[in-house]
Amino acid sequence: MKKTKLLLVTALLLTATGAFSMADMFNKDGVLHFNYRAQDLAPAEAEARVKLEKDLAALIAIPQAERTFENTIMGYERAFDNYGNALGMSGFLSYVSTDKQFRDAANDLQMQISQYMVDVATRRDVYKAIREYTDTNPRLDPVQAKLVKEMLIGFKNSGMDLNDADLEKFKALNKEKAEYIIKFDKNIQEYKDPLAVTQEQLRGLGEDYIQKLSKTDDGKYLVTLDYPDYVPFMQNADDEQARKELEFKFNRRGGQENVELLEKTLTLRREIARLLGYKNHAELRLEDRMAKNPKTVMAFLKDLQKKLKPLGKKEDKEMIAYKNSKTGKNSRTLYSWESGYWSNKFRKENLELDSEKIKEYFPSQVVIDGMLDLFGGVFGITFEPVDIPVWHPDVKAFKIKDKTSGELVAYFYMDLYPREGKYKHAACFGLVEGEEKQDGTYQIPFVAIVANLNKPSGDTPSLLKHSEVETLFHEFGHVLHNALTKAKYSAFSGTSVSWDFVEAPSQMLERWAWDPQVLKKISKHYKTGEALPDDLIKRMIAAKNFGAGGMYLRQDFFAQYDMTLHTADTTPDTTKLYFELTKKIRGLPLTKGTIPQASFGHIMGGYDAGYYGYLWSEVIAEDFFGEFKKNGIFNPETGLKFRREILEKGGTLDEEKMVENFLGRPTDNKPFLKSIGLENL
Repeated sequence: MKKTKLLLVTALLLTATGAFSMADMFNKDGVLHFNYRAQDLAPAEAEARVKLEKDLAALIAIPQAERTFENTIMGYERAFDNYGNALGMSGFLSYVSTDKQFRDAANDLQMQISQYMVDVATRRDVYKAIREYTDTNPRLDPVQAKLVKEMLIGFKNSGMDLNDADLEKFKALNKEKAEYIIKFDKNIQEYKDPLAVTQEQLRGLGEDYIQKLSKTDDGKYLVTLDYPDYVPFMQNADDEQARKELEFKFNRRGGQENVELLEKTLTLRREIARLLGYKNHAELRLEDRMAKNPKTVMAFLKDLQKKLKPLGKKEDKEMIAYKNSKTGKNSRTLYSWESGYWSNKFRKENLELDSEKIKEYFPSQVVIDGMLDLFGGVFGITFEPVDIPVWHPDVKAFKIKDKTSGELVAYFYMDLYPREGKYKHAACFGLVEGEEKQDGTYQIPFVAIVANLNKPSGDTPSLLKHSEVETLFHEFGHVLHNALTKAKYSAFSGTSVSWDFVEAPSQMLERWAWDPQVLKKISKHYKTGEALPDDLIKRMIAAKNFGAGGMYLRQDFFAQYDMTLHTADTTPDTTKLYFELTKKIRGLPLTKGTIPQASFGHIMGGYDAGYYGYLWSEVIAEDFFGEFKKNGIFNPETGLKFRREILEKGGTLDEEKMVENFLGRPTDNKPFLKSIGLENL
């Protein structure tokens, strides 16, 4: 995500990645501390707000003739660095702290800050100060010029070209929107509606799964809506009624309140975009992205849909026939509570792949050790465990060093197991961004993976499904992007790139999780110590594209749904549209009474009018990986070139230029189509 300080209007604390970069967050050893108390947050923010106002007043007071890039542009940036510093890691801790009082206090503060940021970002006196400098057409280097250009776009999109009446309306709309987004996220995070099942209803699940479930007073087992509970149950539970009930609950997460919050937010986004002179929210969001406009995005998605549709229909027909052969029924469709179960059965029987058996070869520690060694070799870095403060006993910390020079590059944390109140998905959080400090030294990045892998249980270690191994590799791509940055300015640091490019490095790293040599390296049966057998690896790779048509059609649906919501002239019935587009694109029915969009967090927080970026960047990622395949996937020279041309650059260059610098040409979608079995279409 591109982040000038201005573009952090509603995200400074919420994303926990913004301007946290200076001394107060660090202890005497120069590493982060996580010693925060709920009662200290509001006073710290109040004090920081006073300091920010003083810094902005000093910026405004500089005589026009004395303005420079350093005292005006960087003065503006550093004012917000200092503000974020006073808040430290409190925003990040709202996602991972075990203290509900702290999480609530941090969330309440997030709402106040996001609204305050709307006021700060719409101050004409600050804008006037910036324009006094930029209107002189100063001589800037390319990176400085890019920073100024994006800052001015940010000011424009903060309403600075509006008249006073429209500016006040703009501010009010943004404050209201920020409140809805935070409420939506909190509703998902705290939503609980577990399914109580009997021992008999758990038939098909492994003992390690059953052992970690909580029990009710009357002896039933509680299956939560968290992914480590939900996904295995939907894939393996033989009891169809229990699967149906759990799927219904899962697709009502967030509740009806979130449907209303989403639709109110869509209305606000459209009104804001039109105030700023854009046709719709998507036009506003895509202005500085690789795709540039919604028309290009929809053409990309429709073309992919057309190519995927025959493959998806073929897969569905085969799966329905398989289900009917097992049940003796004559069903014509595959329902939401059936697809995962019958696909898993088919894999076990016809592809001889049992994800529960395969995961026995992937103890999480073996996978992690292998992953660090693998990518350390490819990208010329080492990982050393380090004893520094962490936010929970489960968290492990590492130093990342350059292999050649021994220079400290970054600090890296791993928080891998679920717990009460923790962020529910897998994500990479840039805690401190790499940037050149005012004294000329470089700020070392701090970065974390937060995930929800299966915890160890009894004598059984944490075991990963291969899909979870892929997820770990994916998030590690974001870690490297953040950790290896050499960007001078925090606005361009690490993953601060266009939304439709940000996933490309992480998607590329997933490709290593399918290489036979890598699978040998990262596997070790938790009982026998045996690596994955060659015949099993061959079957896994042969089955790699099993269900690819349906999976990519589903992603295509999400992207089209997002883009349709954000280009509509009026706010649609989001539930009706969800059901209609699913039928049109994916071709399978949804469960009546469900409201899946109520938990579609991406379109409320960050990926609004940008979900297409997953598919867009995957095309680029597959092309990137082709370079590694051509030269050998362990080739450190290719790895170093990727590190220099992509990872270290961050957002300092236009993404198209970075792609061409690494590939030697513009990107091509043929490698992607070939990788999912569509090379002849």
